[in-house]
Amino acid sequence: MRSGLDFEKHQFLIRELVELFKHKGYIINFADGLDGFYPPNELPNHGYGDQEDKAPDVYAYDESEQRYIIGEAKTGAGDLETEHALTQYNVFLNHFHPKTKRPSLFYIILPAKKVAEFNTLITHYIHPDLWNNLMVVQSKDWIE
Repeated sequence: MRSGLDFEKHQFLIRELVELFKHKGYIINFADGLDGFYPPNELPNHGYGDQEDKAPDVYAYDESEQRYIIGEAKTGAGDLETEHALTQYNVFLNHFHPKTKRPSLFYIILPAKKVAEFNTLITHYIHPDLWNNLMVVQSKDWIE
């Protein structure tokens, strides 16, 4: 559970990600902690990491591509390489539309100074076949 300043930063990133999704025309179904949205449901874990189901920060849908869009915000304050986070990456990157079987597109938003660190660890932990379904977003407004 996040507290204090880290919670505020996390919520800031979630809001920024929701705005990006709206700009792209995605239908926002759920967003954690934001007024006007219910929190996302947990997505099933099919044998990854800590074996627990994981809820993303944002859950949306792209009608034109008929695929789900999963959004996660990371502040980089000790939350990039935990067992929980590594399990999230696998659960979210292995999620797919139950009818079309299209893989979900997973967006992760980070402060600008944390993008290189994340890119290094994700190439170590995540199979290259899944990289095409990952979109790393550098926060426009948060550098540190």
